[in-house]
Amino acid sequence: MSGDDPVNSGRNPRWAGMHKSFSTLKSLGLALALAGSVVAGSPAFADNAPGLPVWSENPFALTLSDDLFARTDELRFEKATRVFGEAMSGIGDELADIATFPVRDPRTFGAAALGVGALVLVDVPLTTAYQKTLVPIGEKLSLPPLSRNPWLSWMGRDGQYMVGAVAGTYAFGILANDERAQVAAMLSGKALAYSYLTSHIVLKAGFGRMRPEPDLANYTGPTGDYSTSPFDFFKGNAINFRSTTRGTAMPSFHFTAYFSMARVYSGVYDNYLVPYTLAGALALQSAEGHNHWVSDMVAGALIGTGIGNIVLRNYEDRKRGGLQGSFVPVVSSRGVGGRIDFSF
Repeated sequence: MSGDDPVNSGRNPRWAGMHKSFSTLKSLGLALALAGSVVAGSPAFADNAPGLPVWSENPFALTLSDDLFARTDELRFEKATRVFGEAMSGIGDELADIATFPVRDPRTFGAAALGVGALVLVDVPLTTAYQKTLVPIGEKLSLPPLSRNPWLSWMGRDGQYMVGAVAGTYAFGILANDERAQVAAMLSGKALAYSYLTSHIVLKAGFGRMRPEPDLANYTGPTGDYSTSPFDFFKGNAINFRSTTRGTAMPSFHFTAYFSMARVYSGVYDNYLVPYTLAGALALQSAEGHNHWVSDMVAGALIGTGIGNIVLRNYEDRKRGGLQGSFVPVVSSRGVGGRIDFSF
């Protein structure tokens, strides 16, 4: 057969290049079709097309009203006690809402799943472009660790900055007797913990997706614990409490954490610019070390946004429902402690 025969295209560089380009265009076309179905479900589109499914709500619309933070004459310790009880309760309900979200809001979940699925189809060109353009910028923005103490180094730079933000906000809230700051800190701390449990512990083990080669454009093989295929799922070994490479790509825990905390801060302060700018800066400066497909990062951001919304919504419901909390110090010959009581 001649060298131009499609049957032998795998042996001919020209046919191989054409075949690769065709495959990319086909994937892009399917991705655009799936993305179109997601757009069709948006409120703006559906307003002009009656009968089409509509998303239940704008995922960034929820903000806590000012009347939830009305000034009181409480002393610093009294306010901190009450706010702690209101903010830190409801953990069981919030975990249940996170676990049942796909059933409770199938339209939003379906739209998000279709969008991420569309990105998986074009992950190779997208991630290659990401590695070429954004990763080098992130290398220049790399932040120093807040502490080199062995007891804190396990958190990594990202974890130190996120925990530091929570701790700093809470410290300010206590010193200034500022209820809004205390609430922002405790709710974002819960969102961070839920992000770790949801993305790092549960979903990474479930998907078992291989991370991409750090340099997809120039890889020569072998890939080892990485992959050049975005379809390498279910390759994980087990649940990992610490960060590992093999089979832990989807979803990105760090993007889940960044966006869950940004969603909480934006909802508490009704300010989107500062939280999401800081989240984007953290995500960019840590791009080199995480090795994710673009769809991993988008999935993490969507999950984090959902977690943040659940934390905000549940807090608002508890406040409207009149949950009361109290903290009583306990001092005895055996030590110092306290008792927390809640009333509904």
